[in-house]
Amino acid sequence: MLLITITLKNNKPTLSGALKYLGIALPLLFIAPILITIGFKALKKDGNFIFLILGLILGIAAILTTAYGLIKISRFIFDRDKENDKS
Repeated sequence: MLLITITLKNNKPTLSGALKYLGIALPLLFIAPILITIGFKALKKDGNFIFLILGLILGIAAILTTAYGLIKISRFIFDRDKENDKS
């Protein structure tokens, strides 16, 4: 009979995972204000809301991904210190 072992996922935060979120947030931090500016100009000219709404959604996404990336970095730093204190 073949014995299959299942390894559980390691929940320890990694720095590469946190930097991945910050890498996703970086382009959003530049694109969102540009789209919001275009949206206000389009709203003034044509009454078109689509660029403004898209810019606001991307702005909120940029803020949330940046915050989540910073939280993961802080967890990486402080969880590593807890492991060093135990040994």
